[in-house]
Amino acid sequence: MSRSCQARRPQGRRAFSLIELLSVLAIVALLAAAALTRFGTRTIDNLTGDGVARKLALDLIQARRRTLATGDNHYLLFTPSAAAPTSYTMYRRASGGDVVVDKARTLPTGVTMVASHATQEFDFDGASLAAYSTTSTGPNRTWTVSTVMATGTVQTTVTP
Repeated sequence: MSRSCQARRPQGRRAFSLIELLSVLAIVALLAAAALTRFGTRTIDNLTGDGVARKLALDLIQARRRTLATGDNHYLLFTPSAAAPTSYTMYRRASGGDVVVDKARTLPTGVTMVASHATQEFDFDGASLAAYSTTSTGPNRTWTVSTVMATGTVQTTVTP
């Protein structure tokens, strides 16, 4: 095969133009707007509530695991505002005083949370000091994160 018969790639164009990029962004924005109007903010708030419940359950499991690993009690402290918590922080009980283990987690708007106790703590063998229950409520669903007292097991249930 001769060299002149082989297909050649044009040398002049190697990237997208600004107009092509802007048109793709406009299409993505239209799709996002259509999805928002189709599903509404209630669906998004329900997804946020689900995320809050999952994050709380994972943080309780992490506090229990850190307790088992270090032998020091770990706990979540809920910061209330009016009647409902607005954030929570993980602490470790140490001989020199309580130490912040993880940054404060702020609870989003659109989700209401009610905690049975302001402090949810695990002792040195991983058991919780009480049977804790935290309820997150979105527009259409309710999530309950509960801790079994004897074992420290964390369970999450959803009520439609």
